[in-house]
Amino acid sequence: MIDVDVGDFEKREIDAQISRILRDLGSPPPPLKLEDVRKLLKLDLKYYKSTDPGIIEELTHRFTLFARKTIPDIGKHLAAALAKSKLNAFWVPDSRRILLDETVPEPKHRWIESHEITHSVTDWHKEFLLGDNRYTVDPFCHATLEAEANYGAGRLLFLSDLFAKEARDLAPTFDSIKTLSKRYENSMVSTFWRMIESRDPRQAVFGIVSAHPKFPEIGAHDGEDAWRYFIRSPAFRSQFSNISIEATFGLVAKHCTNRKKGPIFFAKDVMTNEIGEDWECTIEGFSTTHAVLTLGIITTKKSTIVAT
Repeated sequence: MIDVDVGDFEKREIDAQISRILRDLGSPPPPLKLEDVRKLLKLDLKYYKSTDPGIIEELTHRFTLFARKTIPDIGKHLAAALAKSKLNAFWVPDSRRILLDETVPEPKHRWIESHEITHSVTDWHKEFLLGDNRYTVDPFCHATLEAEANYGAGRLLFLSDLFAKEARDLAPTFDSIKTLSKRYENSMVSTFWRMIESRDPRQAVFGIVSAHPKFPEIGAHDGEDAWRYFIRSPAFRSQFSNISIEATFGLVAKHCTNRKKGPIFFAKDVMTNEIGEDWECTIEGFSTTHAVLTLGIITTKKSTIVAT
């Protein structure tokens, strides 16, 4: 897992594009209708099967025409990419088409589609995604592009700053996350992510998306580690940069119960920040049966007892 922060310049550029889209749509209330976004941007959505040889033929033709130079055996490379990377979607610029794997569970469609929409409106992504150069295949470069597209997807689906304003009126709990997930018609995982990153940048909060420590089939994925994502608010990143995902997941394993669904634990513990101060925190876990979501909130600085 390559941990990439989206740069301030890139955030401003992507925010400008998302703001323009929402403004041109008349500042719609939640939930955002992605068909309206596609209509505005003149984008087409088509579903495909990753096992269909026709998709390889179409992508081979279009990518060969659009790339800076023809890549030898590009069809073979695309087939291998589909098989190895399990790509969920493609953005095909010359046809202004988003291709989405129909085998992906429907709750994930909105996020994946918005991710590809961000690629389509971010000028420098076309060059990197289709250029045949050393930067395109560099893992860090790829992770950066994906992080930028995820940032834009979140800003689009949660209507720029509207979500953060509404989230601040609610307590940072799983009940609030479920309420906002229904209001915005977005998945619980994406709503959980936005709650941590954007509700209050000044509050130190972290989140983990992982497998269940006691029932690893819940949340199982292709990675080597039990966790998939380590989400941190700006305040947590700056004040607790010394805290690793390994140590944080250790707290999940420590407090997790044998429950398989819904709330699976609530606990209090202590975390030490980068300057050696001990802070109390609350940690609660929730299982969707597809993954375990852990929400941690730094609460109170522990008093220091000085011997006399």
